[in-house]
This record gives sequence, structure tokens and C-alpha cells, in this order.
Amino acid sequence: MVLNFLTAHSLAETTPLAAQQIVERLLAQSPHSPSLLLVYFTQAHDAAVLRRVLKSRFPDVRLIGCSSCGGILTQTGHHGLLGWSLAVAALYDDKGAYGVAGQAGDELDVRQLLRRAIADGGRPGELPQLILLHTSPGQEEAVLAGIDAEFGATVPVVGGSAADDGVTGEWQLCWDEGEGTQGCVVAVLYPDCQLAFQFHSGYVPTERHGVITALEGREVLTIDNEPAARVYARWTERQLPWPVGPILRETTLSPLARQVGTLDEMPYYKLSHPEAVTEREGLRLFTETRLGERLLLMYSSQEGLLQRSLNAVRIEPEYGMAGNLQPIGALVVFCAGCRLALGDSLSDVVGHFSQRLGEIPFITPFTFGEQGRLPHGELAHGNLMVSSVIFLES
Repeated sequence: MVLNFLTAHSLAETTPLAAQQIVERLLAQSPHSPSLLLVYFTQAHDAAVLRRVLKSRFPDVRLIGCSSCGGILTQTGHHGLLGWSLAVAALYDDKGAYGVAGQAGDELDVRQLLRRAIADGGRPGELPQLILLHTSPGQEEAVLAGIDAEFGATVPVVGGSAADDGVTGEWQLCWDEGEGTQGCVVAVLYPDCQLAFQFHSGYVPTERHGVITALEGREVLTIDNEPAARVYARWTERQLPWPVGPILRETTLSPLARQVGTLDEMPYYKLSHPEAVTEREGLRLFTETRLGERLLLMYSSQEGLLQRSLNAVRIEPEYGMAGNLQPIGALVVFCAGCRLALGDSLSDVVGHFSQRLGEIPFITPFTFGEQGRLPHGELAHGNLMVSSVIFLES
């Protein structure tokens, strides 16, 4: 079987029909059973039904799935109709190895999960070339700490947090043997090809910044001893205070960030998306922060987001990598907030990606947080970012 990366999508308005259409559309492209299925779907679908239908037709496939906000993107366009969308990327690789493990609930044993996935791939004791990670929102930092504890900075990570259409907790995850709304699923990849990775944001810093002086969980209570929502309103030059409640859509072009390090004397950042204003004038974020950290106001525009997100499909071969490698497929995990900010410009993403990658299959879910490694190897969970892996062969 030749190494291959294929995608299929369905806008059918029932889960059994959508899953059956995916099976038929994959079989129309290849008679073989895939090695790994990447399954992305909107909240209207039932993850348990998806898993059962796909596994009944491809019983030996490894499967990792995650819900997406407002549809899914592939090389053929944006797929979303009245809240219904299902898209799958299938990797065919009989010389490679793949393992998946998932766990539902809030109490996750990440190191055990990784070991189960490696055993599932039949490569005990061998470091994977890539960990693909999907978690429910709120558990990302703990999961990344577990990966760091198990592997240090040696293994690339690409990931995204499960999403729904309205931040109402209706996100879902699925894997070979189960599904859940809370939890984590990991895939370990040992492909018979080279991989290229990117982890980028599309934002630049402003001159506005302040120190976190009170904090509770993911809610920043005060910045420089002043209510955080009040400070943020001043930074964003609002005439009126931010209203209590969700502000996710309105804050996409002006998130907060912390400087993590520098590369070639240029600072780089980890972003936090303000999700809501609380009754006590706090700001609830989609990431954890720490007391005493300095928050900066970041800025972007639709055009800036579009241009800088193209960095996620830039191929920069590592030293020693063969120069004749060609991309055959890509997974591009794209922030749901950036998707909302792009609006009608979302259709331009497909054309830009194709210009960068060539006419190859790719799949893009829209997530509530993105995970990857920063320039000096730091494993990070950020918001409003793009995390990607490109599959390359000679």
C-alpha cells in the first residue's frame, strides 16, 4: 500500500448517514483500510455513533476524534450546513505504526495514557515522531505537564481543545474504544515519512501591559490592583464597560498574551483569549495564568490573521532533512476565535493554503485552544493560534 493522505466530508443531517457517506467516499478513493482516522465533527453529531459506524467498516483502524466549532475546513472548502458537519482525514501507511488511547472524566493519568497509546501502536520503549492531542477545555495544562514529565522536550506535539458552537460545554471527544465530553485522547505516530511542524499566532503586541495582582482559577480578578475587566476596557478603548457575560467573539482581535522567550532577539508569546466578564469585573480566560505574570494586549486584523496564519503551512526542513521531500497531506488545527474573526474571509484560507502546500489534501478543525512547542521547545497551550503538522515524502 502506497503512503497516502485522503480526506472526505459529509453535510448529512443525521450521524449514521454522515458516517456511512464518509466510509463510501473514502472507499471510492482507496480500497484499502486506513492506518489512522482523524475525525472532526460539529456538536450536532453523536460521537459514539460516529465511532461505531467507522470502526464497524474499518475494524483495524486507529481513530481519534474531536468536535469543531462551526464546521471543518478541507482542501475543497469550508463544510458546515445548519450546524451539521463531519470531515475525516485518513492516513494510509502500512510501513508505519499508530496507537491511540483515550480517557473520559476529569481525573486523567496522562503518563499512563501515553504508555497505553505506545503499546497500542506496537512500539513499546520507542519515542513517537509525533503526539497528536485532543482534550476538553480546562484540562490542557495538566495534560501537557504529564507529557513533559514522560518525555521532556523530545517529542513534537500538535493539538487542539474540543469545541462547540456556543461555548456551552457541548463539545465531544472519541477514540477507538470510547467517547466523552470531558477527558483526553492521544495518538502516537510512527509514520513512514518525514514530518514538519509549526505553532504560530497571528498577533502583534501593543504597548499596553500590566501585572496580574489577583487570580482565581482561569479568572483574572485584578491587573495592577484594578478590576481586570475595567483595565481591559481601557486598553481596548471602549467607551462603555465590558458587559458581564460572554465576550469571546468581540475580543478575538485583541487578546492578551505573556512573553515566553526570544528568538533571534525577537520576543515570542503565548496567547490567552478573554472568554467572559464575571460579576466581580474579572476576566475569565481560556488558559491558565499565574499571579505576578505580565499580560500584554495583542492586536491583529482580518488581513493580518490571514497572512500570519499562513506561517502554519510553511515548510522549513530541519538540518539534514532530504531536500526532495514533497507534502502529501496536512493537519492544520485552527483557533475557533480566529475562524469567527475571519468571517467571510475564511474561504480565502483554502486558496492560500493550496498556494503554499500545492494541491494536496488537508483538514482543519476549529478548536477552543491549541497546543504545540514554542521556538525553544517549550510545550504550550495557547489561544488564537495555529498548530500544524505536514506529512512529507520523497
